[in-house]
Amino acid sequence: MKKINPFKPHSPVPTAMFAGRLGEVDTFETALFQTKSSNPSNLLITGERGIGKSSLLTLFKPLANGEIKSPDYEKFNFITLNSIISNGTSLVTFIKLIQRNLKRELDKEETFRKIMGSTWDFVQRIKVMDSGIEKPVQTSDPDLVIDDFSYSLAETCNRICDSDKGDKAKDGIVIFIDEADNACEDLQIGYLLKATTELLQQNGCSKVMFVVAGLNEVIEKLSKSHESSLRIFTQIKVKELRPEDRHYVVDRGIEEGNRLNEEQTTVSVDAKNHISTLSEGYPHFIQQFAYSAFEANTDGEISSDDVLSGAFNPGGAIDAIGSRYYAAQYHEQIKSDEYREVLSIMAESLNSWIKKSEIRDKFTGKDQTLTDALQALTNRKIILRNPSKIGEYRLQQRGFALWIKMFGERKK
Repeated sequence: MKKINPFKPHSPVPTAMFAGRLGEVDTFETALFQTKSSNPSNLLITGERGIGKSSLLTLFKPLANGEIKSPDYEKFNFITLNSIISNGTSLVTFIKLIQRNLKRELDKEETFRKIMGSTWDFVQRIKVMDSGIEKPVQTSDPDLVIDDFSYSLAETCNRICDSDKGDKAKDGIVIFIDEADNACEDLQIGYLLKATTELLQQNGCSKVMFVVAGLNEVIEKLSKSHESSLRIFTQIKVKELRPEDRHYVVDRGIEEGNRLNEEQTTVSVDAKNHISTLSEGYPHFIQQFAYSAFEANTDGEISSDDVLSGAFNPGGAIDAIGSRYYAAQYHEQIKSDEYREVLSIMAESLNSWIKKSEIRDKFTGKDQTLTDALQALTNRKIILRNPSKIGEYRLQQRGFALWIKMFGERKK
């Protein structure tokens, strides 16, 4: 009988399987409490791809809106809005998304259905401008658009937080912005957020909180758009899960599988250790290796052999992770076979530091080509330069090295 696989490698980690991150959760709850108390606190969540930033947001939202009670505070009651940034998201599009999502949330409660009123009429004027029917120069001025947006957001927030509404009153508004590293130059994300937070305060609103998440490059994009925009944030740097937390994730997944399936499944300690090591503590990778091991198992007990078979076979975990996380770096971002040769040489050392001289001994190209390759790969953040020793480099993840060794040449 085919069993339902409880692990979910293609989406943020379910709240029920969440493990670790106690420090990050504490920082978020503190920020919520401060914002509720009219001392707005904004968060910037950064980390590598697959490290669990989106999963954190998945947990943070129900904490903010009261679906999950905080262990250290009374239940929060914020309006929560989600926005995902693409490389085509303009200032106007971003504001329309916030307005649309805010209206949807307020429409869920009779008390707030008409609260937005005429304060958001400026969005309709932007629509007219975009349609080509009318293009008044002053409407397209980003400063005027941000000013209108901040005023409307402040008015709406103040109304839903009005204490006269009794137990219906909200704690404030939390705006989650995911994949902010995709922000294009036209969005001016740093300037937008810096200006908006200042204008909210000027309009008498102190209960709006921004939570921005993205790859580490988002820091550069924020500061490039406005050099002091980083000052409005408390930064959360998401790191790998500890081994005990990795085991917990696997155990919770097995528990969920046994709840869903009549035929029960167990997992050996050695199997969990293998999943822990192979995943390197990346939550999405834990889900993928556990998912593939669950699929490989046929006798009801997931063993080390199941983990290794599910990991290394074509179409298995490493192949799947590589397709989602590594293939673009290896094939699309690199147009030179000589640069790929450098990665293949480095992959022999997995993700340990390797000296440039050691790479040169195996490299078939010219010395200048090697120098150019290392510089380009470092600039594109495909490899890392050792900040403590000159002339040493490594791949970011062991999984990337394994994928290069096993599947890197397959496209050719």
